[in-house]
Amino acid sequence: MKNQYQNKLAHLTDEEIEILIERYYNGDKNSILLKEYNIDIQSSFLLKTFPMKTHNNELCPFCNIPMFSHRKSKSSVSKEIIFCQECKHTLNDTYCKCEACIDRKNKEQEIREQEREIIDNINKNILMEEYLYDKNMPIDIEELDIRDKLYISALLRTALSEDLTDIKSLSSVLLTLAPTEEFRGKIISYLRSRKIIIFSPNTPVDSLVFNNDEIEQCRLFDTVFRLNVSQDEDDIKIENLLHLNVEENIDEELKLELWLEIGLYECVEFLYARMEEYNLPKNHIGEKTISSIKEALKEFSISQVYNFIWGASINASDFYKNSHVSKKHAVNTIAGTILRRSEKAIAENRETKKFGRDWNYPQTIISEVFFNNILKIGDEGFDSVINLKI
Repeated sequence: MKNQYQNKLAHLTDEEIEILIERYYNGDKNSILLKEYNIDIQSSFLLKTFPMKTHNNELCPFCNIPMFSHRKSKSSVSKEIIFCQECKHTLNDTYCKCEACIDRKNKEQEIREQEREIIDNINKNILMEEYLYDKNMPIDIEELDIRDKLYISALLRTALSEDLTDIKSLSSVLLTLAPTEEFRGKIISYLRSRKIIIFSPNTPVDSLVFNNDEIEQCRLFDTVFRLNVSQDEDDIKIENLLHLNVEENIDEELKLELWLEIGLYECVEFLYARMEEYNLPKNHIGEKTISSIKEALKEFSISQVYNFIWGASINASDFYKNSHVSKKHAVNTIAGTILRRSEKAIAENRETKKFGRDWNYPQTIISEVFFNNILKIGDEGFDSVINLKI
C-alpha cells in the first residue's frame, strides 16, 4: 500500500526504485536524484517516497507473514522498528500494543496471579500453623521481668489495634515506639525471641520469607504480631500491660541498665538529627562514638550530653568545610570531642547547660512509659544524671 509520497515514484520501475534507494544511502545529493529521476517533490521529502523495507526473514508470530519497517534517513542512528502491517505487532518490543500481545500479557498476568494465590494460600497455612503452635505455649505473665513489661507496654501503646487483638506493623502507625530504627528493631526482636509476641494470622504473607515450609525471616516493621502472654482474662492481661503501673520491687541494676539504654538511644537519635542538619553521613557513626556517649551518661544527664553532641557536630561540620577532609573523617572526630568536653567539664567542676528535646523528635513511647510509669520521675529522667537516688 503506497502513501501519497510514494505515488511520486509511479513512473519508475521496481529496478529503478531500488537503484535510487541505493544511491540515496550511498550519499548522492537529493537535488541530483530528484532531477535525474524526474521526481516532483521537495528535496526534504525524498525519503518519504521510498517504499517500506520488507523483512522476508522476519515473519509475524501471529499472522505468519513478512514484516516491514519504514526507511530511515541516511544520518539516522535510531533503532529500526519492524512491524506487521496486518495486526500492527512490533518485533522485539516489550511494550507492543497490538491486540495479540495485550491478550497474551493478560493471560500471563492471570496465570501469575493464580500461581501467586496458590503460594499465598500455602504460606498462610504455614503462618497459621506457627501461630497455633506458639499460641498453645504462652508465656506466664508472672514470668515477665521489668524489661519485658516495659517493651511490651510501649509496643501496645504504640500499635495495639482498636479491637485489642493485633499489634499493628510499626510502618502503619503514627506514634514512635523508640528513638532510632536500631532500638525499635531491638525491641521487636527481643520480644519475638522470648515468644512474648508471635506472628498474627493477619500478618501479610509478603512481609515474611518462607523456606522449606517454615518462616525463615520477617520484615520487622511490616509484620503484624499478637501478644502471647497467659492470664485468666485476656482483657485484664492487656490492661495490666497497656496501663503499666509498677509497684513491686524491681532490681535496681536492671533499672539503671534500662535508663542507660533509653538515654543512649535518645542521644544517638539527637546525633543522627544533627548529622542530617549538617549533611554528614550517620552511617559512619560507630562503636567509638557510642562508647563516648555511654561514658558521658555516667556523669551527665541526657539533656547535658545533648549539649556535648551539639558542640561536637558543629565542630565536625566546620572541620569538614575548612580542612578539606572527607565527611567520614569529620564524623570520626565526634567521639573524641564528646569525650574531651565531658572530661573537661568534670575536671573543672563546672555546670553543663541542659538542652531541651528537639521539636522534630519528641519523647518516644518507651521513654514515656519508663520515666512516667516505672521510675515515676517524669522529665527528671531526661534532666538528671542516671542514678536511683532521685
